[in-house]
Order: sequence, then structure tokens, then C-alpha cells
Amino acid sequence: MSLLTTSEAKNKIAEQVRLATEQLHIISAFCKKSALEFIESNIQNNLSEKKILVRFLLSDIVNGVTDFELYEYCKANGWKLYIRFDLHAKTYVFDRKRLVLGSANLTNNGLGLNYGGNYELSYFADIESGDLKKIDSLFDNAVLMTDELYENMKLDYQSFKDYRSNSKPMKWNLSIEKQFNPVIDALFTYDFPSISEPNFDDVSCFEFLELNRIPTKDELKEAFRWSKVFLWLYNYVSNASDKTRYFGAITAELHNTLINDPRPYRKEVKDLLANLLKWIQILDMKEICIDTPNHSQRISINI
Repeated sequence: MSLLTTSEAKNKIAEQVRLATEQLHIISAFCKKSALEFIESNIQNNLSEKKILVRFLLSDIVNGVTDFELYEYCKANGWKLYIRFDLHAKTYVFDRKRLVLGSANLTNNGLGLNYGGNYELSYFADIESGDLKKIDSLFDNAVLMTDELYENMKLDYQSFKDYRSNSKPMKWNLSIEKQFNPVIDALFTYDFPSISEPNFDDVSCFEFLELNRIPTKDELKEAFRWSKVFLWLYNYVSNASDKTRYFGAITAELHNTLINDPRPYRKEVKDLLANLLKWIQILDMKEICIDTPNHSQRISINI
């Protein structure tokens, strides 16, 4: 494996886009229209399929890390746009055979299209069949943007144009959120908070949520609500017949779900879960109730 710097990754992506003859799939938490225009400008063949998957949280749009008009550009240029509110991945897939994988979002800074962009690391590799299934599952459990969904989102976005004086939570309306129900069958330790409570003096404590600045509490709650670990816990507890699980059972399931190599010790898994539950309590996430009957933490879904 050979690591690619920001400029090397940009050149490799452009090269592979030019070589692609059939399909181009892009997965990027953040996306700027100008960066997608860069990709489009390098396409030299008549591709049968162009798909892009982005996170597209309302906070991403309002804060300018993703362009709302991205859908209009995609529709005009033959791209299918998918959204997943829990997305963190950055992957560029060419003809379902090769990929560039790393930390580079499809933005001007991520690809080094602007002077003084981010310093990213990526690598280029052939795709194995098992990896291709994982990539496909990301799209399969995403929501395809439609004209109807876009118009619904536009109403919400317009109401947040002056977000600095807006007291409402920065989140899409319930009819939009209900369309999103991801299947999360794998987690990494870096998907969890690394400390037991938010530190609003240290931006690094929010890296697992891909927040690159100190958030407000409302912004933090919104990002946390759509994090992989919160959604995994919510779905796992919801699947119980009484919508209740205990700390020990969750720890055992989580140990099987984490795919770090080497696999973390049970003590580390317990610490990760304890941090997650503490954040849920501190942020007052109403969806989940945590109490301690009989000396064991009980996690329940608020219906």
C-alpha cells in the first residue's frame, strides 16, 4: 500500500476518473459543487452510472461544508444523489474495480483545489469482492434524493438562512428524518467518544462526529443523534421485545460488532459503552432512557 498526500490523491482521482469506462461511485460526508465539477470535468467516457453519497445534515448545509444546490447540479449532469445522516466515509470507486480511500472529502480543501487546503492521506487499491459488498450496503441503506424530498428540504433550509438568530434546533423536519433508518453492522473504536463527557474547550473531543470546530449544544446534539454509535445503540435496544437492554448484554453485542484489528479487550469495550451512555445523559437525548435498577444499568427506548 502506498499512501497519497492531498495533491497526489487529487491527481490519482482525476486520472482514474479519466480512465473509468462504466461506473463512478463517490462516497463523501461533505461535498461542494465546485469539487464535483472538478470530477465531472475529468470524465472522458460515456459512463452508464454516476452515483454520489453524502451526509447532507441540515447543519452541514447551514455551516457551508456541503452545498444545498448540489442536487440541482447532480440532476442536470446525470448523477444520482444519495444521503445518509450517519456518513463519515470518503471513498472514490472507479468501475467497481479500483478505489481511492482515505480522509479526503469531495470539497475544495479535501482535494487541494484551493491554496492552503487540508493535508489529507489516502491510498489507491484494487477492490476485493467483500469490500464491494460493504460499499454497496452504504448505498442500499441510503435515501435517494428526489424532487419531492428536495423541495421539502428546501423549505427547512430557507427557514435557517439566518441561523445565528434562530432558536430552533438545526435539524430536518420529522417527515425527512423518518425516511432514514440505516443498518449498522460494523463499528470501529474511533466511532465512539474518547472521553466521558464533552469538553467545549477542546475541538479534538468532537472528531468522532466530524465536527471541525467547537459546536453549540444544539449542534452537538444533532450531530450526536446521527452518529453511528448512537444509531447502533438505538436500533439494538429497539429490537428487544420490551425495547430494553442491560449494560452487560450491550457490551457482549458491541464486542462482536467492533471490527478493529486487533479486537479490543472486554474492559475497553465497557469503557467505550460507558462513555457513550454518559454522553447520552449529559446531552439529554430524549430518545433513550438510562437508569440503574438492581446495580446494573438499564437502557430503554422512550416511546
